Amino acid sequence: MSTAWRRSRGARVQLRPTTSISMNSGRKAERRERAMLLAIVVLSLAVCTAIVHGPGPPFTYRIGQRPNRELRVSVAEFKVRNQTKTSNERQAAADQVPPQLVNDPGPIRDLLGRLEDLTSTIAKTRRFEDLPENLRVSWKLSPGAFLDLKAATDTPERRDSLNAQLTAAFAPLERDGVLGPDALPASEDQSRVLSIRDPSQPAEAARPTSRDRVVPERFVKPDSPVHREFLAAFTSKELGQAIFALTANQLDKTPTLTFEQESTARLRDQARARVPDHFDSYNRGEVLVEQGQTITEEQLILLRLEHETAASALSWGKRLARAIGVFGLTSALFFLVATHVWRRERGFAREPFRVAMICGLVILALAVVRLLANQTWNAEVVPVAVAAMIVAIAYNPGFAMMITFCLSLLTAIALGGEIPYFLVVMGGTSAGVLSLSQVRTRTKLIKVGATAAFGYFLMTWATGLWQGQPLELIRSDSFWRGGWGLMAGFFLGGSLPFIENALGIVTGISLLELGDNTHPLLQELVRRAPGTYNHSITVGAIAESAAERIGADSLLVRIGAYFHDIGKMLKPHYFIENQVGPTSRHAKLAPAMSTLIIIGHVKDGVDLGRQHHLPEPIIDLIEQHHGTTLVEYFYHEATRRGGDDPMSVPIPESAYRYPGPRPQTKEAAILMVADVVESASRALSEPTPARIEGLVSDLVDKRLRDGQFDECGLTLKEIAEIRECLIKSLIGIYHGRVKYPEHRTA
Repeated sequence: MSTAWRRSRGARVQLRPTTSISMNSGRKAERRERAMLLAIVVLSLAVCTAIVHGPGPPFTYRIGQRPNRELRVSVAEFKVRNQTKTSNERQAAADQVPPQLVNDPGPIRDLLGRLEDLTSTIAKTRRFEDLPENLRVSWKLSPGAFLDLKAATDTPERRDSLNAQLTAAFAPLERDGVLGPDALPASEDQSRVLSIRDPSQPAEAARPTSRDRVVPERFVKPDSPVHREFLAAFTSKELGQAIFALTANQLDKTPTLTFEQESTARLRDQARARVPDHFDSYNRGEVLVEQGQTITEEQLILLRLEHETAASALSWGKRLARAIGVFGLTSALFFLVATHVWRRERGFAREPFRVAMICGLVILALAVVRLLANQTWNAEVVPVAVAAMIVAIAYNPGFAMMITFCLSLLTAIALGGEIPYFLVVMGGTSAGVLSLSQVRTRTKLIKVGATAAFGYFLMTWATGLWQGQPLELIRSDSFWRGGWGLMAGFFLGGSLPFIENALGIVTGISLLELGDNTHPLLQELVRRAPGTYNHSITVGAIAESAAERIGADSLLVRIGAYFHDIGKMLKPHYFIENQVGPTSRHAKLAPAMSTLIIIGHVKDGVDLGRQHHLPEPIIDLIEQHHGTTLVEYFYHEATRRGGDDPMSVPIPESAYRYPGPRPQTKEAAILMVADVVESASRALSEPTPARIEGLVSDLVDKRLRDGQFDECGLTLKEIAEIRECLIKSLIGIYHGRVKYPEHRTA
């Protein structure tokens, strides 16, 4: 006795540290998980607050909007650049810069030299007729002019004096130059003053010169200053007139001025830059937009500048108060979602990855809303709609409606929208979310987008008419928002495969693709275990109808039934539906070994599912479709064999039970019941309706008493409906048939 007591006590002493360490490890893991969840939520709250707060108070006015009150200046003063006056003043300054020209006096000097040669030739010629004809024609020399020049060059002294007078007369022409007929572009024809410089001088050294001094058509006139200065250089007016006439005939052939376009443009740009901006001042209380007046583009510019001035003038105290307010509103919405999750989505709250994905989705949606807010396309409804639809696909419409409410409200706060804007975003997005049930076709998401578009369209018209907005603005906004709602459906449909992979979502489309007979696992199941395959197909059919009866995911149950026994393909002949011949392979095995083989098909099925990348919901159904039920046949066989041996110890039930877990969802519970009743019904020698009903009721009641439905959320009413539906399905399978007469051979 004392020895036994000591051993027992020693065993207890040895177990205590192990149990304590295990409990401490569990507590630490739980605390780490909670800390991680808290960190994710707090970080997401801070990021969402920063996005919603933005750089400051949002600007809410738009072109075409009709405010329901007067919009006045709320700051002491703000200035607006007057584009028209500024442009006019700068253009006037640029117009005062004359065209820039470069004067090359070489042609004038050549003309002077040729004129001196002409006078020398005339001095040596006795008569006009003796002068070479080419000189008379080229200079258009008349006999009178010949006599005047002859008289002025008859002595060496007079010739020297004439050359000096010619040099003095040509000096202004060399200085100012001669403008050719096409030297200036047509845009410069109105310039009365020209800026002229020598080639060796910089552009800044150019001197202003009257156009009348360089254009031949103007300075050859008798009253022109060039004409007067030319004549003033001669002692004889008649001689000066004669020589000026000869010169005027040659000047149009000797242009010396070249227009400099780059220098002119540069100087004019500098003149424009020197003119400061012209600003109009607006003081506090001045009306910018009258009540009921439609906002124009000019008024929108004034409102935006007034808003920016007011925002920049905010004190740090007001900025902090606004930030605290936004943080409080965002925190309240986070608390609302957390309460909903805690009460209705506790499984979701235990997974940090899912919480992080939802928080990241909300942050991404708000960030895209903030980026699109600067455009006038009303495209900010797209991220809200897409995010809400993703949540509806991944979880359920109720949770998606909660996310829709929070995103719509945060979007309205971020963009400065009032209640009507919130109603538009919330109404249109809710219409899409509520119409999103099972996604079994690609067109389903397009139809959902069309439903959301219709919701946006109607809500825009309703709120616009309520606010008294112009019909043009309402029509434009409604079509833009409706179009973006439809595009959200197209976008979600195209990106659904990537979303499924990223978030681990299983949609109806992926389930239908999974249930195709060409799937490698199903093909292998048909080849190795045809009896199990037929059993799985039948289980899928009756389980689907039962799931539809109580509103569970019938498609998930059917596809899960196809794969629930794939583990049997590794040892197919140990399962009765695949046995060939009267001898069972379990006949020579101990009940415990047979139980291990039977139970092992669950683990083998889970391993095969993971190797072939089956979705987690399907793997959960494989793992849970037997729960922790008892392998009754081999348990009773072991008990019978043990009863023949008086020295044997009692057989524990736990050794003959499946490892579980028990069904965690309604779909897993339905699959469990459908699996067992279909298998058991095959053993009925005469499957009459009464026997089928008794069999199904007995099996369902046995699992109910065994506690297999305690963790799946099924109610007694739903269990009764499942029982009734399975009975009808099995009666339909085993219905009576007409016996045909035997075929007689001749």
